[in-house]
Amino acid sequence: MKNGSFLLVDENTFTLNELESILKKAGISKITKSDSADNAWMMIRKQPVNCVIASWEMADMSGLALLKIVRSDDKFSDVPFFLTDAAFTKVKVLRAGQAGVTGLIVTPYDPINIHAKLGALAEKDVPVVVQKTRDIVDKGLSLVKSGNYEEALTVFENLINEGESAEYYYNIGFIKTSKGEYPEAIDAFQKATELDRLFGKAYEAMGRAYKALGKNEEAQKCLQTAADLYMSKEKVEDAEDILNEILQISADSLNVFNSLGVLYRRKGDYKTSLKHYTRALRINPDEPFIHYNIGRVYLDMKNNEKAKEYFLNAVKIDPGFEQARQVIQAIDLGRI
Repeated sequence: MKNGSFLLVDENTFTLNELESILKKAGISKITKSDSADNAWMMIRKQPVNCVIASWEMADMSGLALLKIVRSDDKFSDVPFFLTDAAFTKVKVLRAGQAGVTGLIVTPYDPINIHAKLGALAEKDVPVVVQKTRDIVDKGLSLVKSGNYEEALTVFENLINEGESAEYYYNIGFIKTSKGEYPEAIDAFQKATELDRLFGKAYEAMGRAYKALGKNEEAQKCLQTAADLYMSKEKVEDAEDILNEILQISADSLNVFNSLGVLYRRKGDYKTSLKHYTRALRINPDEPFIHYNIGRVYLDMKNNEKAKEYFLNAVKIDPGFEQARQVIQAIDLGRI
């Protein structure tokens, strides 16, 4: 692990530098620092790391929230993640364990303790409280897989009594869906998304539960949210499947065609991207962002003349569309 890369996240510059110094003395040289969880998540997506150490208490986004985001992405689900705090209460320990924390580090920092944590990491040890929670969750998931829904339901309900978790409510929703109890499933999925606004699978499952009840408008909203979340995490295939599923519910969905346009542009399939944007434009020809998005596709295709035409359309509809104006200026100056 000493040869691995570490990301340290803390808005307190003093403690951030202190931790960096301790790690360097431990022989760790590849260290990156961030003063916010939002920025840290962007850094992780751009350049994956071998270990994250984040402060629990931060203003914009807590370390716990960052942990949940990291664990929700399959690419980073196994990255060692430590949380630091001045006082870990029983509730905090449970919440951290439920979110999949690797270990907890108390501040002020004790170099000996940190070295021990890293040593345990090298041996792939897991804190007892965290391991116990994971074992119980695994038992519940095993019961779900075998179709023993009542016992599985009891496992997850008992876990919730110890501390709420989006994952627990999601599994309860899955169980209720499997039993055809859709209203109860929706309640559970809603609770999961209240606890974790970025839980794409919960929105997806909730959309399907609404669809089973014939509530297509609600189903479409949930599925669209799931697709947007998957796209934000670069899960393009998952997003594509859901967007096409929405089209089966509503064949004239502006948001879906626009989202598919974005998706296929990211994949480099410009012809298909334009097809979906054009369909979106037929539904709402006065939406400036659709004109702008089509212009972006033509830019990618190196057709600046056609791109400018759509950027001008966007500005004509919305004279305050500064982003479109800037691109037009860049085209005129030959910068693009």
